[in-house]
Amino acid sequence: MTETPLTLVKAWTAARKRLEAAKIDTPVIDARILLLAATETDRATLFGDPHRPLTPEATMKFETFVQRREQREPAAHIVGKRGFWTLDLISDRRGLVPRPETEVIVDLILKTHAVDVPNRVLDLGVGSGTILLALLAERKSWTGVGIDRSEEALALAGENASLHGLTDRVDLRLGDWHEGLDEQFDIVVSNPPYIPSAVIDSLQEEVRLHDPRVALDGGEDGLDPYRILFAALPKVLKPSGVFAFEFGIDQTDAVMALAQSVPGLINLRVIKDLSDIDRVIFGTLV
Repeated sequence: MTETPLTLVKAWTAARKRLEAAKIDTPVIDARILLLAATETDRATLFGDPHRPLTPEATMKFETFVQRREQREPAAHIVGKRGFWTLDLISDRRGLVPRPETEVIVDLILKTHAVDVPNRVLDLGVGSGTILLALLAERKSWTGVGIDRSEEALALAGENASLHGLTDRVDLRLGDWHEGLDEQFDIVVSNPPYIPSAVIDSLQEEVRLHDPRVALDGGEDGLDPYRILFAALPKVLKPSGVFAFEFGIDQTDAVMALAQSVPGLINLRVIKDLSDIDRVIFGTLV
């Protein structure tokens, strides 16, 4: 009897069930991401020709991908990329996996700067380049500086900038937050580490085993970076410039208090993400 070939839809369904059994949070999405990467196809083909058979090579590759995801390796690391805003970014252990929550910052800044006039953007803790590169890709006259203390993260950001033709408009620098900066910017953004040190070992395996600890650890109460960031704003932000910082769950009051303690910061407000969770603090310098 001839064995029934494995088709796109059969492979997707089987992988979804395996990931559900492994208690993966997003089994349907992850199974699809892994399948499209293994078969080198796209969503249109998956939905338009779901009974297309997999080649033996694609079948083996897909099996390897699913096994790795069952072991809690992030799908973005397995396929080597992650979508963020309008960009596909290289994703690996050198930087945080880009997360949709962080897109709130991009959306907010673009809405408050709808006209494409030259602006300088500073991204403190630039990581793999997610926020800064997404903004520069949308605003062709903007340029920016991204600072990070991780050489590996900066290398990853550089690769992502090159991938999207943004190298000539971005300056990536090794450094400790704002130290050594002698320039003021129109826009300052950051997604700093904000997990309390003692909490990190209790996080999901995908995070605690695969994201860089330096990009997670916000100190004893998770707020150490914000003390530095808010204190730096009068130095690095131009008058009438705006800032947007991401923060973690249950940190709203503490982060707002830190912002309110800095003379000159006005129009402070908190923006929720798509899950209706407080996610970003935004404001202006007089």
